[in-house]
Amino acid sequence: MSADRFDTWSEHHVVSYAQDKVDAGNWPEDGAVERARRENAELLPEGVTTAGHDLFVATVDGDEVGFLWLFTDPAASVPETYVYDIEIVAARRGEGLGRELLEAAEGWCADHGVATLRLHVFGFNTAAISLYESSGFETTNLSMAKIIR
Repeated sequence: MSADRFDTWSEHHVVSYAQDKVDAGNWPEDGAVERARRENAELLPEGVTTAGHDLFVATVDGDEVGFLWLFTDPAASVPETYVYDIEIVAARRGEGLGRELLEAAEGWCADHGVATLRLHVFGFNTAAISLYESSGFETTNLSMAKIIR
């Protein structure tokens, strides 16, 4: 991802992440975008050149079809990579591109000596859960909540 493309991607990511947090019941809608913007700025203080973070734009025939954000802690004694964000643009979903992007992440890990790829998925995102399970990901943690009224 180029520095110029980072700026527009970052704003899109902030809005999308804020909505996911609201939809999951983690954050109230009021102030969610600002909170997501702060978190993103803390995670990527140097933008696209922030150490340990690798950001990619997925293209097919020159058209942008998705984005991938990987994090590998440079201080970890045993490297693991975490998928911070993976997204296929709405118009191209259902074409198998998400699976291809996951495979690209696995290839990146193999090329960089990383044996474990981890990710988080919101419980409401059943399509993503299905994709990850069918791609060989296994549940390692499970957070649950019950709203008491």
